[in-house]
Amino acid sequence: MKKAILTSLISACIIFPTVYLTACNKNNDVTVETKSTVVQGKTMGTFYQVNVVGGYKGGEDGLKALAEGAFAKITKAISTFDKDAELYKFNDFKSTEPFKISDDLSVMIQNTVYQGRRIEGATDISVGPLVNLWGFGKDKKDGNKPSQEQIEETLKLVGQDKFEVLLKEDGAYLVKHDPNVRLDLATVGEGLGADFVAELLIKEGYQNFMVNVAGASRSYGKNAKGKVWKLGIEDPTSKQRKVYTAICALDKAVTTAGSYRNYFKDETSGKIYSHAIDPKTGYPVAHQTMSVTVISDSAFESDALDTGLLVLGADKALAWGEKNQYAIATIEYKDGKTVFRYTDKFKPYLDCAKR
Repeated sequence: MKKAILTSLISACIIFPTVYLTACNKNNDVTVETKSTVVQGKTMGTFYQVNVVGGYKGGEDGLKALAEGAFAKITKAISTFDKDAELYKFNDFKSTEPFKISDDLSVMIQNTVYQGRRIEGATDISVGPLVNLWGFGKDKKDGNKPSQEQIEETLKLVGQDKFEVLLKEDGAYLVKHDPNVRLDLATVGEGLGADFVAELLIKEGYQNFMVNVAGASRSYGKNAKGKVWKLGIEDPTSKQRKVYTAICALDKAVTTAGSYRNYFKDETSGKIYSHAIDPKTGYPVAHQTMSVTVISDSAFESDALDTGLLVLGADKALAWGEKNQYAIATIEYKDGKTVFRYTDKFKPYLDCAKR
């Protein structure tokens, strides 16, 4: 991707592979901005971009070091692919004895469990064995969907009662109630990354910036043109990546979960199964909700909610959003067309983008 396009997130519709949020403007024109420091790269198996308006004091090298240092700290805690990561080691720990973990990982787990409980347990970090069974974890699929017996057996390892965090005088411990329990925090990794980088920039005094980690975004202030930051929610039905609708970020965190990019195709039946797995049934979601966007004060919170709300489906997601006063939008595919709905709290972010 050319750096001239990347120098301003508002200058063009920028679409990263595997993301559900894009940065865009109404006219899709391109402007080279010289007053911003912009870096991009790969992290957590996806792409990131950081744009600091007015320039970063350490230039591109300094900004890249800040961002990738933050991402490395998160990966060191939650990766299920890195053998040196805490969560990887816990998952490989075949014992029900307490496993020592860092305070950071303890807080991440406790906060994610709390958010999952708010939405009927639809976000469940113990879903790891099911993720792996369906081929979306570290063990890849062999081309066939798991059997009903395999699913039922794996479900015995899933549930928030299958593990616990113990806080002792000498620190935090994580305990499995079955040696085969495996946890997966991938659903909040992007949000954690966006928040961490944003908080570091705020601490250093920067007031105008945008951080994107795949489908999670944190932004503050204005872009290089002095206008509010805008994002685009991706059209889930388009074969080519394009924006379905634009929104303003308005100093908030925005995340989107989608069921339409990462999927598994059964070679026997040809049926496609989404990576969004319902922890109660053990199966990928089968309803017509294709994406859920959540706007809140932190990318972690939005990220912890969006996948679970996607699992629940549009009707329940919107009802929960109205009841709890959250800005939530859903895209469904019904009768051959897309249906876009949103809560009352979401409307200002749409209206702002039209100006």
